[in-house]
Amino acid sequence: MNKDRLKYLLRQHFDTTISSSDFLELRNYLDTVNPDEILSLIDEQSLMLDEGPEFNKAQSKNVLDRIKADSRFNQPVKRQPRIIKLNPKWLKIAAIITVFGAIAFFYTYRHDPAGDQKKIAVCKSSEILPGSNKAILTQANGKTILLDSAANGVLAKSGKTQVNKVNNGKLVYNTLSHNNTNAENTLVYNTLTTPRGGEYQVVLPDGTHVWLNSSSSLSYPVEFAGNERRVKLTGEAYFEVAKNKDKPFYVNINNVQVRVLGTHFNIAGYADDRDLTTTLLEGAVQINKADRQCLLKPGQQAVVTNSANLITVSKANISQVMAWKNGYFVFDDEDIASIMKRVSRWYDADIELKGNFENQHFGGAFSKYKSINELLGNLEKIGKVHFKIEGRRIIVME
Repeated sequence: MNKDRLKYLLRQHFDTTISSSDFLELRNYLDTVNPDEILSLIDEQSLMLDEGPEFNKAQSKNVLDRIKADSRFNQPVKRQPRIIKLNPKWLKIAAIITVFGAIAFFYTYRHDPAGDQKKIAVCKSSEILPGSNKAILTQANGKTILLDSAANGVLAKSGKTQVNKVNNGKLVYNTLSHNNTNAENTLVYNTLTTPRGGEYQVVLPDGTHVWLNSSSSLSYPVEFAGNERRVKLTGEAYFEVAKNKDKPFYVNINNVQVRVLGTHFNIAGYADDRDLTTTLLEGAVQINKADRQCLLKPGQQAVVTNSANLITVSKANISQVMAWKNGYFVFDDEDIASIMKRVSRWYDADIELKGNFENQHFGGAFSKYKSINELLGNLEKIGKVHFKIEGRRIIVME
């Protein structure tokens, strides 16, 4: 088996979209090949969440162990059915039995309350769909543009900058030619806002690339004049800041300031979260709140308590932090209330908790583009929790 084929099978397994025949192929290969070859490939390609060197050998071995222990590998292989020629007389009898059997099933199911309830739940739950690329751009003059319905191309011009929509999920700010010398030098701000069930990307005028998670907003100038670059964030975003040692980059969120020169980092600070979390992947950032400050190194995470001037630094779980950007939910010993917050934001659903779930914690990785039924079904399998969907409301029960 070549590496491309193996990579495909591993990815399909992780996405839980692998077919039974591909399951068999992967299992047989794992039983015959040197395990180091698989570990090496997983670590090299960072297949789990498209991560970089942060994905180590220990994590790779955990992935391999989970694949080998997957209960789906233990299912017997289906045999090809034998073709039996039947007498035409018996075919007629079988047809009659099938017809009456179908009628009996119809009436039984029709008068079965449990069957009705399941049918209604499926119909209603189909209204809850995974999120997608959608956002609203608010310009300095108050004009708004619905980006998910706007066509690709030039959306607006402001000062020395042109706003372009590309790839149906990204805004790019381009500086106009130097011939436009009469443009204003005052700072003009735009705001990019994602609703629940939305995410979007923006490339700022300086080349900084920002990925905005659902229920978030980013306010920024259409031109970075002066000797610094400042933006304001609510919610969560991942930044790849363009390097400019003469013009530091600042992110302001929840009375916290993050100062960078050029780096890759993630900030999560939703209004309904207890803490604000900054995770550094590359470079260096300085976290400031009131009279407290700290300097992060790559692989570290700073947690700022919203209700106090307290900053705690620890080693980060990069795979979990970056899961949302890479298309996954990753839960690492996480309680159901925290999990359902993220589910609510991405699937645009309301959550109602009925019961005490303090002693239950969940782990696992799931594609966030799967149906809500599949995600909730997986959570039910790994914990003592049940879900009921009513319209756009998900009820969580013990």
